[in-house]
Amino acid sequence: MTKINRDDYAYAAGLIRAKEIRLLDSDRLNRMIEAPDAAEAFKVLTEAEYGYGNTENFYSFEQVLAEEMKKTYDLLAEIAPVPEVVDAFKRKYDYFNIKVLLKAEFSGQEPPQILMDTGVFGAEQIKRIIRERDYNDLSPVMIQAITDTYDAFSRMRDPQAVDLIIDKASYDQFVNDLNEFDSPFLNELARIIIDITNIKMYIRARGLNKSWDFIGKLLLKGGEISEEFYFTEFDKPIEAFVDDLRQTKYGDMVKRGWEMYIAKKNISGLEKLLDDFLMRYIRRAKLITMGVEPFIAYLFAKETEIRNVRIIMTGKINGLNDDLIRERLRLGYV
Repeated sequence: MTKINRDDYAYAAGLIRAKEIRLLDSDRLNRMIEAPDAAEAFKVLTEAEYGYGNTENFYSFEQVLAEEMKKTYDLLAEIAPVPEVVDAFKRKYDYFNIKVLLKAEFSGQEPPQILMDTGVFGAEQIKRIIRERDYNDLSPVMIQAITDTYDAFSRMRDPQAVDLIIDKASYDQFVNDLNEFDSPFLNELARIIIDITNIKMYIRARGLNKSWDFIGKLLLKGGEISEEFYFTEFDKPIEAFVDDLRQTKYGDMVKRGWEMYIAKKNISGLEKLLDDFLMRYIRRAKLITMGVEPFIAYLFAKETEIRNVRIIMTGKINGLNDDLIRERLRLGYV
């Protein structure tokens, strides 16, 4: 287990506090939402130093967001006392790239132009690894996931199997990585992410009438809510599961989210509430002057900021009304 020394983060935490001032606040996001069209919303974004002032084509916003995320990770990697902490968060982009590359291979197509350069491996590097089957630099979890994916697809020919196996492995990797650090903050963060991921997946799968065999294989291990709890609840109506969750810290959020699901027949409201629960935990880092907490909180802040910008830009391009866009935004750090 890697020791996290609070004092080692003095310089990094100081720099991050200065960077936090430039995060997009609710006023800036509201200006984007209330802009008359997507072009004007994009202009507001570029005024916040996204995209190096390029306001020519608002359809390029995804590229701008990818560049901003990579810039954030490059900064954190440069100032991190323990680089492995940053790598733990970067690996999800490697898993995304692997998933894209395997699905392209199985369909006999060239890889699409959506690969990310934000992972531990660059886009070209991961392309070579998958193409040449050269897995020496990959983690054991990653290698196993690729092997399982080839096996599952050869038997079932189902592209969904790629998503299920790679996505679960990505979460397993993330949780394993966080638990390698001697940090109560990171260890608790791992447990919360396991729980909210399992709750989302369980309710979504139950709504699709999936079997326990299917659900049990997807559940992540190591959360505060045990696998046994989900198994016991499987033979009950989903309403009983929601009710029984009252004994956990997620109870109120899930209850409200379930009521929204019943009203709108859409799980997005529940997912937003659980994402906001996670952000409230992250916000505790505001009270800590030195340590890994503000360092990781800034990363979550940028990822949530970028997600909210994506929601706004997609909504403006598709002509959604302002209230609907605002309703979908995640709770921010500032």
